[in-house]
Amino acid sequence: MRRAGIGAVAIGLAAIGLATVLSGCVTGSGVDPDDAAGRAAVGSVVGATLGTGFGAVLAITPAVGAPIGAAAGAAIGVAVGIATAQPAVTYDPITPPDATVIPGFYDNWAPGSHSPPVGSSSPPPLPRSG
Repeated sequence: MRRAGIGAVAIGLAAIGLATVLSGCVTGSGVDPDDAAGRAAVGSVVGATLGTGFGAVLAITPAVGAPIGAAAGAAIGVAVGIATAQPAVTYDPITPPDATVIPGFYDNWAPGSHSPPVGSSSPPPLPRSG
């Protein structure tokens, strides 16, 4: 009976982790999906590692406690990884100005430059003879 209870808890935690993973991938949830997926992957590995250790140490039979602890630790790690994901970046729309910001800025040569000398244009073509 004890194993069935531990198995039910592990399955319940895995279902919670799966629901949390799927909710992180929905658009409009306020979480960056790429960050949530990365944190879920790292959380599952770290949680499974810690769960295996705790399950092996705390169980009467370490060979039975390790896989149960790994499953529960992975589910908890996924949930914690997604819960700590960064919020999605949102930007407020920027309305462009109706007029130029600096009046007359592009009406002349750039600052520090000067216009070419007056007589620097190429001469007109010669008339055709003959």
